Amino acid sequence: MQSTIVLIGAGIATTIPQNLVAPLDGCTTIVCRTLRHPGLSEALTAVVDPSVPILSCDDLYDQSQNFDDLYPRIVERLLDLSTVAGNTRIAYVVPGSPAIGERSVQLLLKEPGIDVEIGDGLGLLDYAALRLHIDPIDGLKIVDAIDLLTDFPIESDTLLALQCFDPMIATEVTAKATERGGEVTMLFHLGLPDERVLVVDETSTALQTCDHLTSLLITGLGAPFAELTSLISIVHRLRQECPWDAEQTHRSLARHLLEEAHEVVQAIDDLELSTDEDPLLVTHLEEELGDLLLQVLMHTEIGNEAGDFTLASVAAALRTKLVRRHPHVFGDIDVDSAEQVVANWETIKAEERKGAAPAQVPEALPGALRLQKAYRRVTGLGYEPDDIRNSVHDSVVSGPGSNDLVVAALTALGNGVDLEETLRHAARALEGLLPS
Repeated sequence: MQSTIVLIGAGIATTIPQNLVAPLDGCTTIVCRTLRHPGLSEALTAVVDPSVPILSCDDLYDQSQNFDDLYPRIVERLLDLSTVAGNTRIAYVVPGSPAIGERSVQLLLKEPGIDVEIGDGLGLLDYAALRLHIDPIDGLKIVDAIDLLTDFPIESDTLLALQCFDPMIATEVTAKATERGGEVTMLFHLGLPDERVLVVDETSTALQTCDHLTSLLITGLGAPFAELTSLISIVHRLRQECPWDAEQTHRSLARHLLEEAHEVVQAIDDLELSTDEDPLLVTHLEEELGDLLLQVLMHTEIGNEAGDFTLASVAAALRTKLVRRHPHVFGDIDVDSAEQVVANWETIKAEERKGAAPAQVPEALPGALRLQKAYRRVTGLGYEPDDIRNSVHDSVVSGPGSNDLVVAALTALGNGVDLEETLRHAARALEGLLPS
């Protein structure tokens, strides 16, 4: 006989709704995700035949290292019980709606070979909507508070953060939300006699009382990239309606990209060389960075039109590359210095390019910068400074002092000198001797 598992949402209140009593009839075993819920055990005892065992999975909570380990074990227990003789109809009771925030239910629904009946029951979302007079259809995103610690959404949605079982988690999520200009409402024990609904910030002592029956409602978030979205739309329109922008290609824009990059560097120089804090110089750097960003957006718009790539794919590729090349941040590699970071970067980069044509240093770079970049790549692959100097000594163009100049430059690079920046400083010093 095929087993049936009946999903029952017991609700947050301490009574089992009458419409959920009937599905419990005929169940040979009652399994609760947790009985650490005020009044749940008493509520079930009041409506279940005394001969029917009421089990919980609280022991699995105590034994599991994390939630990813816990939920499959709960499902495994349910499946094991369903194969026991006589256990052809099992009730799985969760404290709230089985449809929202119940990962064990989602895993159970994917299991073949069993019938699943789904009951209902008021859950947190229902209580929150009624208490706070909100309608989820107007825009509500349900999230796991633990996920918000590492991946706070960029959208301006209203968020209902579940799993605020730890005061530290709740406090950190609240801090992140308030940084974005949001308002945080703490939902404590909704539907229970000690229910509290109050606005909090990261300094609120109420957050220290958070437990597994606490959630956070986050509203009023500012969208940090709203201006960028608007700018993308403007660039798209320029390509459609402006004759000059419409005729541009990757090649025609190349020189503008170089010009804007140099103007950004000039703006940085002006800011760093200023003897006083001039807000106009900061504004100038901001403006030049905007001009450089425009070049990136134009190239991605052209790529999108040709079906080659989009801004989203460029961002995704960059994200993947940054994570892959920073194993000391996103992995388990330890580093002690910035030099080790560079060495790891070059090693990983070389691994990525195995079987492909060797990556060349761009010839368009100024000589000093090109030498510096080539030197960084070579040292990142394990070459020692002495070996580098010996290798290039006889390969440079002959001429008075040529070898000495190259050796001096390579020695400076080996000593950690930023050759490009040093020469730029020297040039500025010489320019200071010119008549104004």
